[in-house]
Amino acid sequence: MAQYDIIFKFAAKAGALEGYLYEREKLEPLDNWVANIDAMYRSLPDSVKDDIKEEFGVVLRRILTYGAKVLEEEIKTKLNNLLLAL
Repeated sequence: MAQYDIIFKFAAKAGALEGYLYEREKLEPLDNWVANIDAMYRSLPDSVKDDIKEEFGVVLRRILTYGAKVLEEEIKTKLNNLLLAL
């Protein structure tokens, strides 16, 4: 059951960031948020990563699209690197 708990927390964080950025004009710092998503993704078993990479890629692309005007370049780079690692 712990494996599913990790997957749920990871998905919730990624989805929450996507929702937070939707039509957002001003942001709070997101360094920790993105670092947590990255660390959680890396901690998932490879089999789970394979199962979710397509949909996670969709979410990452939406995050980058929604945040295009407001995300700091450092955050965009981290998100793009995560996307490229899929």
